[in-house]
Amino acid sequence: MRALAARTGQGGQSACDDAWMASPRLAVSIVFLLHGLACGTWISRIPAVQEDLGLPVGSLGLALLGSGLGSLVGLLPTGALIARYGSRRVCQWTGVVCCAALALLAAASNGPSLFGLLVVWGASAGALDVSMNAQGSTIEQQRRRPIMSSLHGLWSAGCMAGSAAGALVAGLGVSFRAHFIPVAVLLGLVALLATRRLAAGDHQRAPAAALAWPRGTVLALAAIVFCAVATEGAMLDWGGVYLRRVLDAPEAVAASAGSFFGVAMAIGRFGGDRLSARWSATGLARTSAVLAGLGVMAVILAPGPEVVLAGLVLAGLGVSVLVPLAFAAAGRSEDLPASTAIAMVATVGYAVFLIGPPTIGLAAERFGMRAAFLLLPVLLLAITVLAPAFGRREPASSPSRLAAAPRQR
Repeated sequence: MRALAARTGQGGQSACDDAWMASPRLAVSIVFLLHGLACGTWISRIPAVQEDLGLPVGSLGLALLGSGLGSLVGLLPTGALIARYGSRRVCQWTGVVCCAALALLAAASNGPSLFGLLVVWGASAGALDVSMNAQGSTIEQQRRRPIMSSLHGLWSAGCMAGSAAGALVAGLGVSFRAHFIPVAVLLGLVALLATRRLAAGDHQRAPAAALAWPRGTVLALAAIVFCAVATEGAMLDWGGVYLRRVLDAPEAVAASAGSFFGVAMAIGRFGGDRLSARWSATGLARTSAVLAGLGVMAVILAPGPEVVLAGLVLAGLGVSVLVPLAFAAAGRSEDLPASTAIAMVATVGYAVFLIGPPTIGLAAERFGMRAAFLLLPVLLLAITVLAPAFGRREPASSPSRLAAAPRQR
């Protein structure tokens, strides 16, 4: 009877622990979803902003550069802030600032003001990106099962939902000014409620350096994120242009390129956690990079639009899990504190947003779009070489893993 009671007690305690840990898991899921909704809202109204402010294409491009520069500015100190205060508090701060920055975009009146406001938006969104990934890594290690891929899947779903809602609102004739403010207030209120339930206890007693150059496996992970995001950005930014200019596809077909790629990425991310639990991270990364490479080659060699769309689906499925795997591996790094490692991986990896699109554009202008896209298989090949940086995840039942797992306070 005592043995039975002991087993029952252990089972009850395990159930309580699962329920106890479920609240931070739900909270961080909401944060990822909100971040995606905010980004999708902004992206969907860029054409309206351009038209309202009367910006030529070149001026709009310069203004949009503010978001990329702001992201780098926000990413750099976030690791140190997380190390000192914990990812929960930094998520709370940056979540509110990010929503406020979305509302402030409604105040843009010309190109320079839009640039300045986008610096604030990019900095807050980038800082929230790092802190929510650090929080996801903390919860993943506490739960001892992979969750990062599905969290990024929620971001993708939120971005698509925000974009779809933005298109609907634009179709109703609502200005971007009247759109951004109520959405920002609503997202901010939900963020305040959700971030109160995040996990605590991942700060460090000794303050981390504000800046640290990535080294060892962290540098390799940053390079992997750089290559993966470059491929992702090229497919999203140039897939439709490729269909239209190279294959003379109808405008409606060209416009659907991003949707095919985006939906495939979301599907891949929602299934990525199960694959991560069964496969080694290195093997999964290599397989994913090869699948993405096959998709990109299908796009390059495609005789017609149908093959391009199929290639975009393959590329989206392949690329989908690479960034979540890299952030999860950075959170387990022994070279740097987890928050610093994640911040450095994000900073180096996301720098591609500043150099990727113009690089593809210049190469396409000089050599043609098919030749420009040949850069992408090279990047994906580099991921297969760097894949050992992902390391090995210990089985969930490993005694050492159970003993080392931090307890939530």
